Amino acid sequence: MMAKSKFEKRLENELDFDFRLDKERIESVGEFEEKILEPFNQNKRIFFRGERREDITRPLLPSIYRNREFLFDNGKRVNLINADFLYSCYSKTGDFLNLFEKIIGRVHTDKMYPFLAFSQHYFGLSPLIDFSKSPYSALSFALKDRKEYDEDILFYTLEIKNDSDYTNSIDKANEWIKNYSVLVFRDVTRLELESPIEALVDYKTIIEMSKKKSNLFEMNTPSAKLIDVPTNDLMLYQQGVFLLLDDFSLMGKSYLTKKIRNEFNIRKWIISKDICPELLDMLIDFNPYYSYKYITNLNLIANDIKKKL
Repeated sequence: MMAKSKFEKRLENELDFDFRLDKERIESVGEFEEKILEPFNQNKRIFFRGERREDITRPLLPSIYRNREFLFDNGKRVNLINADFLYSCYSKTGDFLNLFEKIIGRVHTDKMYPFLAFSQHYFGLSPLIDFSKSPYSALSFALKDRKEYDEDILFYTLEIKNDSDYTNSIDKANEWIKNYSVLVFRDVTRLELESPIEALVDYKTIIEMSKKKSNLFEMNTPSAKLIDVPTNDLMLYQQGVFLLLDDFSLMGKSYLTKKIRNEFNIRKWIISKDICPELLDMLIDFNPYYSYKYITNLNLIANDIKKKL
């Protein structure tokens, strides 16, 4: 096989959209221990995310953009998602926003992080992506207590390069959300082509955004921030942190990863389905409280412990 030229490597680096340039397979439990658990046990600042299968159609994407109908009940073809727009979307949910305000407090667009963290865990829609300080917690989400595995599972590791991309301050997290700005296109299959004038009005935000970018690559490449501020019980239990992708445009479900890879050491691990039963046994043996039946339900594990007593 011929070596890739400098131009080919540069182009591949620019066009990566699924972290394939930093992808590696794990074929044995020993490799998992060496490559995942040893750095964790050495207290390196690495964060983890597990998914039940490796699927190119399921990129590393916030839940709110997997369910785009939540953002597009206004009929527009493109929306600029910022703190004010997010507040308006959640306001339409009625009871959910009221629930938060009654048990926790008012939601303000300049102090929105606690509400978005709550929404990620209890409503399932937010611009945040779950990671964990614990590889065992992440492994639980990937294995899901299954006895059989038809497909390989997926693991992400993310290591901080620059402290400016990380915060454990709620004030800084609120500031990042207040300045949040993502241009999102409605699903292409639903675009109405019979109203070109109306479409031009919708797309004026694209022109404004493009003036601030040097090229199309930059428009489609998000920056990334990591928020380590637990504000609810599930975040504490799962040792959760959030990845925030900001300042980009999103058409479909893919985006270019170059800037994120420049900001963080992020690696995508494909874990063989053949070792998943052994990994599940290891998880249950050493961290039974992280089995999937418990990981999202603190009441269940507390009740089971109480029964044993």
